[in-house]
Amino acid sequence: MACMKINREKFRLIKRTSQIILVLGALAFLLLLAGGGVDVAAKDFVRHQYQNQQHQALITQVDTKKVQMFTKLMKLDAGHLVFSKQTRRDFQKITLLLNARRQNEEQVKSYFDGPHYYANRVSKKRLDGTDNNLLKEKNQTVYQRQKNRLDTIRVWFDQTQDANKFLKTAMGKFQTNHDQLDLTQVSQANAYYKLIKNRHWQHYWQPQIKELLTYFKNAQSNRDKNQLAQEQEQLAALKNAPLTQSYQPAHVTIIDNVQVADDANRTLSAAGITASQVLYFSQSDQTLSLLRRVGSHYRTTSSLIQVIASRVPRGIYRLQELIINPPDTAGVVTDPSQATFGRYYPDATSVDSTTNSVSDYNRAQPTFWLKNNPALQTSILFSNDQRLGFIYSSGSALNNGMVLDNSDLITLTNLVNSGTTLFIN
Repeated sequence: MACMKINREKFRLIKRTSQIILVLGALAFLLLLAGGGVDVAAKDFVRHQYQNQQHQALITQVDTKKVQMFTKLMKLDAGHLVFSKQTRRDFQKITLLLNARRQNEEQVKSYFDGPHYYANRVSKKRLDGTDNNLLKEKNQTVYQRQKNRLDTIRVWFDQTQDANKFLKTAMGKFQTNHDQLDLTQVSQANAYYKLIKNRHWQHYWQPQIKELLTYFKNAQSNRDKNQLAQEQEQLAALKNAPLTQSYQPAHVTIIDNVQVADDANRTLSAAGITASQVLYFSQSDQTLSLLRRVGSHYRTTSSLIQVIASRVPRGIYRLQELIINPPDTAGVVTDPSQATFGRYYPDATSVDSTTNSVSDYNRAQPTFWLKNNPALQTSILFSNDQRLGFIYSSGSALNNGMVLDNSDLITLTNLVNSGTTLFIN
């Protein structure tokens, strides 16, 4: 009996062990089947995260949540029963590429100090290093987005460095002798200051620029009263002079307004003007200033020129010709119906066989002959689709005309080119 009882216990043990082995085998078999499906799904997911897998170009919006999910599953699959070695390597590669993309974005972001300034940590070496790192990004959309933001920082950095260089020299002269800087240098100093895109340097230069502008404004307002009276007499004599009467040109001192560039920037921006060079006339100040576009702003490139008289309507014009001692055959097409309206011809007989002796270009049709008005032998012709006019230095201002001092006109002809935009504010 005891022997039979022992045999029954052995049988039960063997049976239980066999059942456990069968269950474990079935579970392992099912796990392998399921694991094969998961590995296939993981491989398919990897393929869809690339624009070009051969060139390691990820898509623009990678599903990072699923990447993290599969990565966690791989860590749980310590026995490598579910995921193959190749699948694991593929996910390691995606993770490396995503980390590099994220690091580039964080690096570029760290260069910004708010939306309008760059951070103090920015340096040429760091910008160059980040620029090289961006090249590792093979997705052109992502690369261009990061590159554009980095280029913005580089422009801000470069123009701030240029401003620092100019202001260091200019302010050094000013501190040595307050009267060393002329109008152009003061205007440039103010313009350079406005280009600074770093809070530290902006705060550093702000009180010094304020001191410079305050001193210069006071110096201008304290000009000799006798000189101003003399200028007014000369202006009065000029205004009373008839067109054919010669006169002594009024040597009017150029009056500065360091706010011209600021006012011009607002006005030109509102008018949608983005030309590289603009000759800007301010009606309120009666001054002409030549502006050049630097980045997204205009700055003055020369001293302001006082306009003696102007009868040019507000608008946008184009300088057509710089006229100096034209031939007797020179003329301008004045017929608005012609496609060549406002065009200057050294030999206008090629387009018009008729002649006239009209000295006012506003009334001459269909051609104005320059020989009929001696005041325009040295002048600047401008026009738009509706009207034409001249900048000159003799006689009274006709309609669509602007009169300058003779020396200022010569200076202006050396500064501008045909094609320059003329804006009458």
